[in-house]
Amino acid sequence: MTALLPRVWALVGALALSGCASPSRAVKETPTPEQVEQARRAEAQLAEHVEEQAPPSDDEATQRRSEFVQRALAALREAGEQRDIRYDEENFLFEIGDQDKSTLLLSDFFDEYLDASSPDERQDVLRRLAHVRFNPAVPESFSVARPKLVPVVRGRAFFEKMWLLMGRSDPRQAPVSFKVLGGFLAVGLALDGSDTLRYLGPEELGRWGVSFSQALSVAEENLRQRSADPLEPLAPGTCQSSWDDTHAASRLILEEVIRRCPVKGTPVVLAPHRDLLLITGSEDEDGLRRVGELALRAVLTPRSLDGRALRLTPGGWVPFMPERLSEAWADFRKLQLFTQARDYDEQLQRLEKHYQRKGEDYFVAAFTPYQDERGRSISYAVWQKGLTTLLPRSEVIFFMDPARGERGPPVGIARWEEVAKAAGDLLVRVPGIYPERYLARGFPSEEQLSGWQNDPGDLFEEGEP
Repeated sequence: MTALLPRVWALVGALALSGCASPSRAVKETPTPEQVEQARRAEAQLAEHVEEQAPPSDDEATQRRSEFVQRALAALREAGEQRDIRYDEENFLFEIGDQDKSTLLLSDFFDEYLDASSPDERQDVLRRLAHVRFNPAVPESFSVARPKLVPVVRGRAFFEKMWLLMGRSDPRQAPVSFKVLGGFLAVGLALDGSDTLRYLGPEELGRWGVSFSQALSVAEENLRQRSADPLEPLAPGTCQSSWDDTHAASRLILEEVIRRCPVKGTPVVLAPHRDLLLITGSEDEDGLRRVGELALRAVLTPRSLDGRALRLTPGGWVPFMPERLSEAWADFRKLQLFTQARDYDEQLQRLEKHYQRKGEDYFVAAFTPYQDERGRSISYAVWQKGLTTLLPRSEVIFFMDPARGERGPPVGIARWEEVAKAAGDLLVRVPGIYPERYLARGFPSEEQLSGWQNDPGDLFEEGEP
């Protein structure tokens, strides 16, 4: 998400803490716009944002998007599309036709359009957009579908947001089937067309009378047949994918492909982009540093996936971070926090619209990474008194009381684990939402807050550079 990048990193100064909070009052179930705006200001005022370049103003961003939509519509018509085209501004997509309707998601194309460095490149983006308007038709029988099935590895958040994107009312109504890999990646199923993929869900699998695992086994074998090429060596014990077919990242589910790279230690992979799979060893300092640098560049490009690393174990993939003293640790930490911030930012925008449609009044709190003056980094969220809040799973929580004024200091600061142990029913995980969020009702007591009046500098993990 291009618009997110300038606000990923922030610095915090010393935050004074003094006195006790006023007595906790009953939660106001319907926050006013003024309360929501005040809460957003409270989130922002804790940090001075460091920007590589100034983000576009709201008017500029709207103008860019409007220009892109008009050019995309023109490209579709020039390519011969005669069906009705409805632009869904809220979800940033086109719905084409009435019967056997096609849905064309625009966000990735828009990112590519903005990233293009010449008119010819922008025109190429529009040309490709116009060519993917037809989803591959779903065959009536599984036997016909078999040779077209492919596994698709994406960030878990990509699949988990589908119910929101498609306007469903409940996470259990997921339109796409998938299996979680290593906690934060996931693999789904798709029909591989000449220009686009058609993701498959319970409806299609039920029609064919096959389970997700049965179809996934067939898809894996199809991809295996297309994966005979050797990996590209970057250095002894470090490799990258050699395929340019939009399925490079998906090959991490093929263990025999991963093991073609003779690594030092156990295999570690990053899939920062759908066209890039990076492999090195858990005990290879130079390899870890190399893949970290490459992944940092890849996650800033359109159609990026996830910046976090996985390690292969006998039980499957598990999250991986280098040792704290490793030269690669800082880059892996940036990749971790960037991916979390990006996923939470997109989720925040969609959840706000979802709850507005349902008439439910929740304040969806932001997930914000920051650095101190020594370059140490953590993530925080703001729990504000007087609002029913959906908190992201950050490392630190700042407790704010609006009675202290807009520039008032926090009434408490604590690591997430400390709060979770003591909060009880005040903090309850919301089922079915990923990245995970917790419903914060009410506000901690004065006694609890008095134990959480920490200096932010004391909340970094020991041993962090």
